[in-house]
Amino acid sequence: MKVDIRDGLALQAIPPVDAALYLRSKNWEQTKFQPGRSSTWRLIVGDEEYETLLPLDHTPKDYVLRMSELLHVLAAVEDRPQTQIYSDLLMVTADVTRIRIADPESVNGTLPIEDNVQIAQKTRDLMIAAACAATDRRPVWHTRKPAQAMEYVRKVRIGQSERGSYIITVISRVTPSLDTQAHTLFEEEPYERRVTLSLVEALHALDQAAERAAMTQKMDAFDEAVAKGVSANLCDAVAGLWGGDEGQRTMEFSFTCSPARPTNPTLPAKVTFPADRIPLIREAGRLMRERAPVTGFELNGPVVKLERPDGTPTGRVTVVGLVDGRQARVMVELMDAEYQIAIQAHRLGKSIRCNGTLKREGRVFALHNAQEVAIEDE
Repeated sequence: MKVDIRDGLALQAIPPVDAALYLRSKNWEQTKFQPGRSSTWRLIVGDEEYETLLPLDHTPKDYVLRMSELLHVLAAVEDRPQTQIYSDLLMVTADVTRIRIADPESVNGTLPIEDNVQIAQKTRDLMIAAACAATDRRPVWHTRKPAQAMEYVRKVRIGQSERGSYIITVISRVTPSLDTQAHTLFEEEPYERRVTLSLVEALHALDQAAERAAMTQKMDAFDEAVAKGVSANLCDAVAGLWGGDEGQRTMEFSFTCSPARPTNPTLPAKVTFPADRIPLIREAGRLMRERAPVTGFELNGPVVKLERPDGTPTGRVTVVGLVDGRQARVMVELMDAEYQIAIQAHRLGKSIRCNGTLKREGRVFALHNAQEVAIEDE
């Protein structure tokens, strides 16, 4: 059934510049331009020639009528419903990631309310992991994330759910490209586009790593995939979107880059994760998080143990602090002057603060190269 869009507010929502970008991406040619008023576009398909008028000013009363006519022409040329074309016009300056979750409980496009809360959080975690990978490739991103990545995530939008099991639409606006006719080796995509490309590359690499790990039962494949943007954060987000061990979900990630900024067509447009890959991905995330050292880790907490054998220049203290949001005992080796500060803090019942490189060593944590040791003020 064909549906014509005639709602005035809906048609007013189509920006003229976005409509022009859409027409150009579909190989329409501008034949006439009246600044501030309108432009005329032409497309030749085989023996057929089409022409349409694009209004450039929202204020005239016939703006809605002209946009309605534009949609009618595009629907005829592309042989698609106006509703689909309208959606594409609104998204022409955005990279769109669609996360399709299919399981027996979502066949009608709904999910339990608790699942929806987790999916929203894990979708955010997924985009943060991709945004961090666009700045640097690390096996783990701990609590302190790049400011650029967090600012990007605040701008990401979630669109209306779509038909087909349960589909989350993630919308990331990008700046349209301008042809300088003088490309150089130093040209770089804007950060928003780099995030999208990082997400595509990382999810594809994660899928391949899980497949290899299933055959070899080794962690090597995931370690090698770090160079392609895979991290413990990405693993946790994907496993969290999938749900618990009892589920039988299949997840599919599909990507549409903004036609206003064309990109490499060889990138995979879709990545699918079968249910049997998820336990491996979850375990890989856990191992990455446990093994990776945390540079610049800030430790803050009370001293609960002091150790210093006679005649040694250093002493070891145990501090109870927060590691990944949980209380943990952290061993710290200190030189004499810093060790005396720890003794004083212990005697006064106060906390100390210091920073260094946090490592997990067996079942315990150790802070190496501790610096700026001081008693925490009340």
